[in-house]
Amino acid sequence: MNDIRLLNPTHLLHHAIGQPLIKGIRKLVSNNLCPLCGLPTIDAVDWKISKKFSDLDSFAEKENIKFLCPACYYSLLHIRELHKAYILTYTEGLKVLQFDDQPSKKIGIGQKKVVSRYYLRDFLLKPPVDDPWIMMLQTKMNPQHSIMKAKVNFGYADTLWVCNGGKNYAIPKKGLEELFNALEKVKKSDLLYPYLFNDNRPWKGHKEIKLWEDVEPIIAKHKYKHYLSFIYDRIIPPKKYMLKDTNN
Repeated sequence: MNDIRLLNPTHLLHHAIGQPLIKGIRKLVSNNLCPLCGLPTIDAVDWKISKKFSDLDSFAEKENIKFLCPACYYSLLHIRELHKAYILTYTEGLKVLQFDDQPSKKIGIGQKKVVSRYYLRDFLLKPPVDDPWIMMLQTKMNPQHSIMKAKVNFGYADTLWVCNGGKNYAIPKKGLEELFNALEKVKKSDLLYPYLFNDNRPWKGHKEIKLWEDVEPIIAKHKYKHYLSFIYDRIIPPKKYMLKDTNN
């Protein structure tokens, strides 16, 4: 990567899509900072913030906003099309994720990628290194300006950033596979979920005490971390999916 602008989410999106033509671009007299991303630009698209716009804190400049750089303009223009789960990389572009147990999705930009429910965990265990990337998992809320708040991953790092709508989760890479395996066992179990997020432990005669003793030392390393419930709910496949996969 030779363009540090690709570490900004709106610029990564615009470049990955192939820098599509945007109407109304004009040249500024000199470089100015884009009010949204804060990066210098000589290309501008006229843009006026509406009274209904509720996310002004996402902007680097919060007053006298009259234009945006083409990348930020394009991102705002496609907010609704981006309200889906996707993987964004510069090399492979925008891949909207279609899980193989879900109804077919309609997409407006990017390409659809049909994947199993294990795809997210497998991707995080072996993420790109030389290619900037974003993993976005949307909430069920109305379309948000999530691309503007996303964290771009690049290179070798101890932390992986995963986005869930407008919220970013910093997930440690160390010990991640053993955590995934432990949480899969808990999710497949019948009675261990209540012990995952508190200090209680199953009693000696508990039906699944042996399984808990197997996974508890691993889970204890991540107890009360902000990402634990997110990984359990969004990265680990649903129980029915895993059990069906095991039976096959």
